[in-house]
Amino acid sequence: MKLVGYENFVRHNPKSDRFAMHKFHHVEFYTQDATNVSKRFGWAAGLKLVSKSDQSTGNHAYASYVMQSGDLQIVITAPYSRQQQKADNIAPNQGFDNAYAHEFCAKHGLAVRAMAISVDDATVAYETAVKNGAVGVTSPKTSTDAATGEFQVLSEVKLYGDVVLRFISGNYTGRFLPGYQNVEGPDVSIGLQRLDHAVGNVPNLMEAVNDICGFTGWHEFAEFTTDDVGTVDSGLNSMVLANNTETILLPMNEPTFGTKRKSQIQTFLEQNEGAGLQH
Repeated sequence: MKLVGYENFVRHNPKSDRFAMHKFHHVEFYTQDATNVSKRFGWAAGLKLVSKSDQSTGNHAYASYVMQSGDLQIVITAPYSRQQQKADNIAPNQGFDNAYAHEFCAKHGLAVRAMAISVDDATVAYETAVKNGAVGVTSPKTSTDAATGEFQVLSEVKLYGDVVLRFISGNYTGRFLPGYQNVEGPDVSIGLQRLDHAVGNVPNLMEAVNDICGFTGWHEFAEFTTDDVGTVDSGLNSMVLANNTETILLPMNEPTFGTKRKSQIQTFLEQNEGAGLQH
C-alpha cells in the first residue's frame, strides 16, 4: 500500500475484516482529575453524565465518568493514589493498571488511552489480532452484572503510541460496563449523535497503516497528501482506514517537512511525546 494522492485514489471495499466488528463503542481519556474534566466536556460538548465508577461505588483503583450524547460515549478516567491500592479490589475494567495510568498522565497529560469498538466476540478479535501481528495489552476479561447475569468481554491490543484498540462484546445491556452505576446528570445536549471518525497522528504513516491493516483487515477509505491539503507554511500526509461496513473510520496523519513552519502533526507528536489520538 502506498500514497497516490486524492486525485489518483480509487475507493474499493474488499470486505477484508479479519473478525466481525460493528461500530465505535466509546473513547476513554486518562487524566489526573476526572471530576473537573468530565464537567468541562459535559458543558462544552453537550454530554450528559450517565454512569460512574469511583470510591462511592466501591472502586478504589480509579474514578471514571461516562458522558453521552446519542450514541457518542466519552469516558473520563483518573487513577487514585498508588499508595492506597487494595489488593482485593477488583475494578470494573479488570485490565486497568493504576501505576501505568499515572505514568500515562505524567507523559501525555489529558489524552486518549483507548478507542473502543463493538465486535461479535472480543476473545476472537483479540486472538485473531495477536495472531496477525498485534501487540496484546489486555487479554480477554469477562465481567458479569450481578443483578441481571448479563456479561461483557473486554480485550485490548496496541493501536499506536500508548493508545489501545479496545474490543467490546457480550449481551450486557447496561449503559457502559458491568460494575458502573447509572446516574442522571443534567441534560445539556447540543445535538451530537455519534462518533464519525477518530484521527491519530503518527511519525510514520505507512508503517502504522500496514501494521493496523495487518491485524484488523481494514481497508483504505480515503487519502490526502501534502499536495492535496498542505499550504506553503505546513503540510501533512493522511490516510483513512475503514472496516467492512465503513462505520469505523480511522484517519491517520504524518508530518511532512521542508515547509516554512513546522507541521502541526510534528508539533502534536512532540508535545504528546509520541503518537496519539488527536481528535
